[in-house]
Order: sequence, then C-alpha cells, then structure tokens
Amino acid sequence: MNKKFPYGHEINNYINKSLEIMKEIYPWIKLDMYRKEWTYQIEKINNRYQYVTYFHWSDGNIERKVVKCNGKEFVDLIIEQNKDYVEYANPIKDTFKVPIKCGININGWYLERYEFNKHSLGGYSAFVQAGDRTTGGSRTFFIPPSYFKENFLDFLDKYSKLVPGYAFGFDKEDLEKVPGLKEFLGF
Repeated sequence: MNKKFPYGHEINNYINKSLEIMKEIYPWIKLDMYRKEWTYQIEKINNRYQYVTYFHWSDGNIERKVVKCNGKEFVDLIIEQNKDYVEYANPIKDTFKVPIKCGININGWYLERYEFNKHSLGGYSAFVQAGDRTTGGSRTFFIPPSYFKENFLDFLDKYSKLVPGYAFGFDKEDLEKVPGLKEFLGF
C-alpha cells in the first residue's frame, strides 16, 4: 500500500474516509456539515502528486496551501478543519447540570460548570468550565456512542479516560453518585 496516497489520487476518497472516521463519534454527521470555506485537492506539482487545501475567504480571496504529509495525516487535517462545524450543526436540546461543591480545585483553577448535554440530532457531550481570578477556559467532549453499549459502570470507566477526574474535577466514583445522571444518559 502506498503510504503517501493510501486511498489513491481521488480527493473524494480522503473526504469520505474523514467522514467514516468522524461517524464513530458523530453518527449523525453529513458531508454538508463540513465547513464550506475549505476545499481539498490532490494536484500534480512538478510531476509529483501533492495534497492541497484551499480556504475561500468571504472577500473572494482564496488561500492555497500545499500540505506535506501522508494520507493519514491529510485525513486528520480534514477532520481537524471541520470538527467544530460538525459539532455546531447538532445543537443541544437538553442539559444535565452536575451539582458542584464550592471550591473544587483543578491544578489551580476552580471548577465552575460540569454538564452533560443531549443533542438534537442524537448523541451526548460533556461540558467542563474552570477558571481562576484572572482567566478561565472550557472544553466540550463529544461522547462516542460506543460508550453507551454496555451498562452505566462500564460507561463511566470509558468516560473517565475521555474526561479524567484528575484533570476535570469528577472521577468515576463521584459521577456514579450523582442523582439522575444515569437516567439522563439513558441507562
């Protein structure tokens, strides 16, 4: 197999591979959820095939970039450039707010919000927000549907690797005791 072009020289093969990989976390994904400003090509440059990205700016300018990478890295790039848009295409329809004890310290930041969200097109995500007196940050984790195939405790085992308690404030034992969480997640 050709490592540089494992799916041949047809760009749609790489776009479809990115879609296939993203379906593992976003089973509701459709190609039209990808960001319209990004387009991709495989072009022959100096008699060698190369991966090329194009960004179409709102003012009509187009930024072209030859990307030096292999096929897997190019598929990863397509995913990275479209992941946020795919997530925004699936709005939250219901939220479960995990009760937070005042003063949960995560490496100098204080936990402000910890939520599980159910989405309109299906799927769940977790949202965590923390800060200190001068700054803060938040992160959303879409939970792979495969995590829901077993029981609640098995779910928590997998979830704790995705959103580890030492980094985000709640470990498996804490989440196991949250009243109503199990039901909200469909267990």
